Amino acid sequence: MTDTARPGAVTARQNEDLVLIRKIREGDVSALDRLVDRYLNQLMNFFRYLRAPEASVEDLVQETFERVIRKLDAYDEQKRFASWLLTVGRNLYFDQCRRENRRREHLQQVVHEPLPTPEEEVVERQTASELLQTLNPQERFLVELRVFQAMPFAEIAELTGEVEVTLRSRFFRIMGRLRISLEKKAPGAAGSC
Repeated sequence: MTDTARPGAVTARQNEDLVLIRKIREGDVSALDRLVDRYLNQLMNFFRYLRAPEASVEDLVQETFERVIRKLDAYDEQKRFASWLLTVGRNLYFDQCRRENRRREHLQQVVHEPLPTPEEEVVERQTASELLQTLNPQERFLVELRVFQAMPFAEIAELTGEVEVTLRSRFFRIMGRLRISLEKKAPGAAGSC
């Protein structure tokens, strides 16, 4: 049985991460550099996968590492560091999305621009990607992990810290809503391959 197959098993990579984290806690700056180098590309690709604007990816990565360093004493060494790092990054990105949405709503109220009718919105949406944009960031994150990365619900549960059954239920409700939206857009299209 491999390390990844046993629940709670610690991989060699996790052991290396723990050594680096302990050194960082002791003030070793070179250990911090090695940890950042180890996860920099993975974190940048994670934000790109979440469809963060390219102009803000580097800022999100930097702020994620800053938060991780500030909260390093709160890190539970029984958990995978990579999962914790991505969770911090995901939460940071979702917070940014919520702030941006509130800012847009405020600007819309100030400008008094009329909102498009539901029919106009359906006409504007042309692709599955645009359908995904109708979901909030957490829902889109779940759909993209499950559908496009084929990640098992158990891994998604570990990454998000949520119960697997809850994630399954939420996923199927989201997919039902997307099917309904697609049928309204193009009747009969949701059932086709």
